[in-house]
Amino acid sequence: MKRARQSPPDAEPIEEHDSGFVGPMTLFDTFPHNDTFVETRTLELLPNPSTENAEIYTFMHNRQDYGVIDMIDAKLSANLRVAVTVGGAAPAADRNVSVNMAPLRYGWKTKAVYLNNQLITPQSSKENELEFTHDFLTTVPSEYLDDKNINLMIRDTPGQMDVVTNLHHNTNATGNTNLGARERFVKINQAAVFRCIDKLDVLGRVKRYVPTSFDIKVVLTRLEKNKVLYGTAAQCAVVELKMADLKLVMPILKPNAQLSAAINDLMIQKGEECRYYKITHRYVAIPVPINSRHIQHKDIFNGARPTRLVTKIISQARYNEAYINLRQSLDRRHSEMPCTYDEYLSDFGMIVTDLSPNRDGFSQVLPNSTSGNLGVKIDFAQDTTAAQQLICIGEFRNQMSVGFGTQARLKYAA
Repeated sequence: MKRARQSPPDAEPIEEHDSGFVGPMTLFDTFPHNDTFVETRTLELLPNPSTENAEIYTFMHNRQDYGVIDMIDAKLSANLRVAVTVGGAAPAADRNVSVNMAPLRYGWKTKAVYLNNQLITPQSSKENELEFTHDFLTTVPSEYLDDKNINLMIRDTPGQMDVVTNLHHNTNATGNTNLGARERFVKINQAAVFRCIDKLDVLGRVKRYVPTSFDIKVVLTRLEKNKVLYGTAAQCAVVELKMADLKLVMPILKPNAQLSAAINDLMIQKGEECRYYKITHRYVAIPVPINSRHIQHKDIFNGARPTRLVTKIISQARYNEAYINLRQSLDRRHSEMPCTYDEYLSDFGMIVTDLSPNRDGFSQVLPNSTSGNLGVKIDFAQDTTAAQQLICIGEFRNQMSVGFGTQARLKYAA
């Protein structure tokens, strides 16, 4: 006679949560199913204003008859060109100016998303850094290399990422060692216009479907020009990046009568809600004065507790063992990393600490302990010789609920 398997008495209980499109998922074996939808259309949102050089762009989707928006494939596209600020003429051929990586993904200072008039993303002026850090931790080269000539996700040459000399020269024999930046220069220079298409995480890493009965507003604020353009500072100062024909495109799946009736009954008649897992980030920068040896800061994040902490020190030699720890935290012991060990030491140094281990491998286990204060303590081997910045990024997992005509709610307040 076999004994039932029991968990160790001291095992931490796993908190259970709803996931995804709760109501309709129970009606079908899989979702979406081949027979669930009768057609696929495209939702195309145009910004207000529609000018090439606006500082803030607003996209609006007003609720409509039932369909399902595929948020995974939300794409932002635009015709990009570099032009002289006054007059809009093409820059001279010797203008040492390129664009930074993935300008439609990392080119925003803030990204505010409203669902049914409720702001569901934290407001941060470091949106570009958070987006870059999240990509670095979640994607592998095979996921972005194929699209690099579409979205300009062309990395600067490792070890030469701060070199902006002679980007307009075609080989390193003429003084150009940052060949990655050179590739981007070739795509957008002088009168060249490049059609850029990139992903846009609208709902904070939500990989789910959203009913078209939700009101959605996306507000994008441009990043400072000196962070979007890359090259000689004086030459970058007199040009700007123009965005023409900017649009946000998302697929819409039109349900058949059975699913449409189910959504209508569950969301309107019975007041059921859609529930989603979402990941957001909070960014804290702490100055590290010159001649510092021991650093300790308390209450960096208080209230909701992050599930993962990312720390990095700008302009400091990297910790050698951190690369091994990073691979373990990302569970990439035997799979691709976005950089080699040497590249990590020269350009990508960061330390990642998992505070609440992800037990199912799909970022869908929320922490059992969801509140508390988080501090950090760092001891250097010797006094620092330059002023630096200690960057702390908290990654928070949460659960969002939203029903027909109701505001979105988060399970845990940040």
